[in-house]
Amino acid sequence: MICYSKDKGKKPLTETEQILFTAARDYLKGVMNSKTALPLKTWKEEYTKLAAERKTLNQRYLTLKEEVKEAEKIRKSVYSILRQEQREQQPRRAQDMER
Repeated sequence: MICYSKDKGKKPLTETEQILFTAARDYLKGVMNSKTALPLKTWKEEYTKLAAERKTLNQRYLTLKEEVKEAEKIRKSVYSILRQEQREQQPRRAQDMER
C-alpha cells in the first residue's frame, strides 16, 4: 500500500484520510485505464444523466408524499366516523338492556 503524507517532513495522514486517499486512487486507476487526461466529458454526461434522474425521483417522491397525506386524512376521517357510530350505539345498548 502506498502511504501518502500531506507534505514531506510533516505528520502522515490520519487513518480516515489514508482510506479516502486509497479509495480515490483505486477509483481513478480504474477509470483512467492508463490514460493521462481525466475523462471530463464522460463525467459531465454522467452528472447530467444523474441530475435528471434525481429530479425525476424527487418529483415522484413529492407526489407520493402528497398521496400519503391524503390517505392519512381519509384514515383519520374513517376512524372518526367509526368512533362516532360507536358512541351513538352505546346509549341504545344501555336502553335495550333496561327493557
